[in-house]
Amino acid sequence: MSRGAPRANLFLLELVLDLFVFALCAAVCVGLLVRAHDLSRESGRLTQAVYLAQSAAEAARTGAALPEPPEGYEICHETKEADGVTSMEIRVLCQGRTVYTLETAWPCTPAGEATG
Repeated sequence: MSRGAPRANLFLLELVLDLFVFALCAAVCVGLLVRAHDLSRESGRLTQAVYLAQSAAEAARTGAALPEPPEGYEICHETKEADGVTSMEIRVLCQGRTVYTLETAWPCTPAGEATG
């Protein structure tokens, strides 16, 4: 019987080590899933911000009102005219933090001329 005891101890040690390796792999996978979720959420914010900035630039170019941003988003803009060029910096904020900045410029249109 003394021969069976060392084998049982070795088997238990192997099981404990296997469980440790499994737990370590599980922790790494959970960390990767959390990181992927954060990247997905940030990607959604960036996509929304790019859409809002593009819509605001097109509205400003045509002289229309800036689009109404969804809840949690804000559009800030600064327009300058110099040397026959109108330039605009559009910042899209989400929960008070700048997510995207767009700088655009177009030729100034004399009064009475149609924009196109």
